[in-house]
Amino acid sequence: MLAKDIAMELVPKLPRVEQYRLSDQIIRSSRSVSAQISEGFRKVSLKEKHRFYEIAATSNDETENHLNEAKNNNFVNNGVYKSYLNRVIRVRILLSRLMKSVRSLDTARKSHNRSR
Repeated sequence: MLAKDIAMELVPKLPRVEQYRLSDQIIRSSRSVSAQISEGFRKVSLKEKHRFYEIAATSNDETENHLNEAKNNNFVNNGVYKSYLNRVIRVRILLSRLMKSVRSLDTARKSHNRSR
């Protein structure tokens, strides 16, 4: 899981001075992704589901930004950066597909209701 690996593997590589700055922020944003997906999953309304999935995508983008900061400040090497960046991109793709499917369901539901 990306959030666990960030907390257990990436953050220990960051300087101690970043413990309550970048470290805290990247842990919180990465954990927010799965939390928002979980919350959205339980919503009955497709509109609400989509909103929580959008928040998850925003948290994922924030995680990418923090990862870029770590790279730009030379806290992690290029290999570590690329490895985590690829995982963030993969999450983005999966979230995009999830949001697209919710939009499709919503469109189909609205079309069905209009034809009644």
